[in-house]
Amino acid sequence: YGTSRINTSQKYHNLFSDNKDEKIFGESSVSYLYYPEVPKRIKEYNTEAKIIIMLRNPVDRAFSHYLMDFRLGLLSDRFEDVFNKKEGLKFQQYFLLGNYYSQVKRYFDEFSKENVHIIWYSDFKKDAEKEIQKVFKFISVDSYYKVNFENVHNSFSMPKNKIIRKIYSVVWLRKLLSFLFPSTFIRFIKSTLFKKGNKPRIITESRKIFTEYYLEDICKLEELLSINLSEWK
Repeated sequence: YGTSRINTSQKYHNLFSDNKDEKIFGESSVSYLYYPEVPKRIKEYNTEAKIIIMLRNPVDRAFSHYLMDFRLGLLSDRFEDVFNKKEGLKFQQYFLLGNYYSQVKRYFDEFSKENVHIIWYSDFKKDAEKEIQKVFKFISVDSYYKVNFENVHNSFSMPKNKIIRKIYSVVWLRKLLSFLFPSTFIRFIKSTLFKKGNKPRIITESRKIFTEYYLEDICKLEELLSINLSEWK
C-alpha cells in the first residue's frame, strides 16, 4: 500500500539484474490473479511465460488478509461486517479474490494447462522443499538445488495497543523511519511494540457462512483442476 507503481517497461526492467548469465527471471504479485486483463498482458509481453499460482483455502486466505490490514491500522471493522456489507474495496480484497475458478481459468485459456503450475498452500506448509522442487522442475532448472527454509517471513504479530496501531497505519511515517534508521533498529522497535501469539480464529458459525459463499466456486474449481477439495468444503 502507498508505493509508487511500476507503470513503464523501463521501470519494470530496472527491477531485474543485468547479469547476462541468468537464464530465467521471475517476479510475483498477488494482484495478477484477480484482475481480468492481466493474463492477456503477460502473454503480450512474453508468450513463453510460465505461470505459478498458489491457492489457499479461500476463507483462511480472506481472514489472513483481513488480519494483515487490521495490524497495519487500515481498518477497524469486524471481519463479519465487511462480508455482510458485500461492497467496496475491502470486500473485493478479502472475499471476491477467493473466487478462484474464473481467475485460474483465464490463465489456462491464455497459456494452456501445461504452462500453469498450481501450488496448494496446505501442501507447501507441510513440505515446502518438495513443492519448491516441483517448481524448479516446472521451470526447467536444477530441481535438487537446496533452498534455505530457516527464515520465517510475515509471521503473525499485532500492535500492543490502539495508539501503536494508529501510528503504524501512517505509511509515510513508516517509510521515513525505515529510511532514517538501520534495519536492525527497526526490527528491535517492532519486537518491542508488537506482540506475537496465536492468531485470532474465525467463529464456527461465521466460517460456515463464508464456506457456503464459496461452495459453488470450489465445486467448479474441482472440476477444472480434476482435484478433490473436500477439506475446503
